Order: sequence, then C-alpha cells, then structure tokens
Amino acid sequence: MTRRQFEEQLLQLKELLTKMGELNCEAIEDAVCALETQNTELARKTKGVESLVDEKEQEIERLCLKIILKQQPVAGDLLFVTSAMKMITDMERIADQAVDISELVIKMSRLPYAESVSEISDMADRVQEMVRAAAKSFVERDGELAKAVCRSDDAVDDLFEVIKKKLTGIVHREIEGDDNGEQALDLLMVAKYLEKIGDHASNIAEWVIFMITGEHKKLN
Repeated sequence: MTRRQFEEQLLQLKELLTKMGELNCEAIEDAVCALETQNTELARKTKGVESLVDEKEQEIERLCLKIILKQQPVAGDLLFVTSAMKMITDMERIADQAVDISELVIKMSRLPYAESVSEISDMADRVQEMVRAAAKSFVERDGELAKAVCRSDDAVDDLFEVIKKKLTGIVHREIEGDDNGEQALDLLMVAKYLEKIGDHASNIAEWVIFMITGEHKKLN
C-alpha cells in the first residue's frame, strides 16, 4: 500500500473520530434538553444516538487494527492511532452516560420537579463545552486547549459538590415526611453521570496531549 493510501486511511480515521465526537455532543444535548423540559420523547431519542456511537466505535477499532497490522505505523502516526484507540473507550462511555441520564428523565417524568434543576443545567453546560473542546483539541492538535479541558474538570467537580449537598439535604428530609426524596436521589444520579462525562472528556484531552507529546500524564 502506498503512502498516499496510508494517509487516506489516517484521514478516514480522523473523520470517524470527529463524527463520533459530534454524536457524543448530540447525545448529551438531547439528554440535557430532555431533563430541563421533562421531554420523554427526546429522552428516548438518546438511545438511538448511542447506538450510532457504538457503531462508530466498532468501525474505528477495525480501522485502527487494519492500519497497525498492514502499515506498522511509527512515530507520530503510531501515536495518533494508539490515541484513537484509547479515546474511543471514553467517547463510548460518554454516550452510555447520556442514556443513563435519559432513563432517569423518563423515570422522573411522572411528577414536576420539586426543586430547580438550574444548577444541574449549569453543570451540564460546562460538561458539554468540555466534550466539544476535547473534540476540537483532537481535530486541531491543540495541546493548550486539551490542557484547558482538564482544568475545567475542577469546576465541574466543585458544582457537583454543591448539588450533592443540596440534594442530600432533601433526601434527609424525606425521613421526616417529605415525599421528594426519591426524586432528589434521581437528580443526584444525573449530576453524578454528568461528573463522569466530565472525567471522560478530561481523559480524552489527556490522550490528545499524548498524541502530540508522546507522554501520558494525569492532569487532574
């Protein structure tokens, strides 16, 4: 196989990863919008997007193995392919957690929210931006942007602690006759899934830095 054909395969890999990132953003956006509006139809749509993410993951895995076995890439090309194989694991889990959020939205749709979800919406906005920025840092090979994604994870963690404190208080009040405890637990799980999505976005950013530098370091 010629160098030109090899470069075409690398370009195809980049395009597939970009598409997988776009699907991730779509899944999160649908899940968050469904949460904010208690839209069960939109929540169910997330499952279909997750299936597309799974298909892209398998397609990328096959292409990476094909490149490694047939081309035996070295140096920067090897780092690119290796990073791709690592990133798709986190990308697939992001879609899984978007579905987890959507399933909780469906469960909670029977009753209006007893508490405002504005803080969770704020957390979701930050997480979505992390996922978009992580994808952009990959496409543009931007190490500084990838580092910024990792730094953003601290703010997401801080928001989760604020939300956890608030919702835990509601759960404790249930013991005294408050009926909103179960819903508060479900909202806490939503926040936990968002925190995990932030962690996965940070992991992706770390693999971008590995792709650029050849060094894999935990940055948060």
